Amino acid sequence: MCKFNPAILITTIFLIICLLESCVSNRKALSQWIGANQNELIEKWGEPDRIEKDGIMSIWIYDRFTDKFPGTTGTRSMASGESGESDYDNATAVRFIIGPGRNIVKYELEN
Repeated sequence: MCKFNPAILITTIFLIICLLESCVSNRKALSQWIGANQNELIEKWGEPDRIEKDGIMSIWIYDRFTDKFPGTTGTRSMASGESGESDYDNATAVRFIIGPGRNIVKYELEN
């Protein structure tokens, strides 16, 4: 007769959770940038392709990425439209809005 081993069950569940957490979607990866300093963005993504000014805000535009952004695994984001696709997975560029404190206040996608 096979005995139930709770340690194996707990270890298996832990490994499954770790595997799922390691799959970072584009939506989650971009959301994590809110509040980060612009220098951190440069370290991970490099210099922006373009910089625009909008009053006291700077808009850093990255348009060199296809399919996945730095810091992601390329995992598809949840569908957000009738087409069954996510705007995050079809973006042609990301615009990070940098506030006067040199922190990222929001981001926008270009499709």
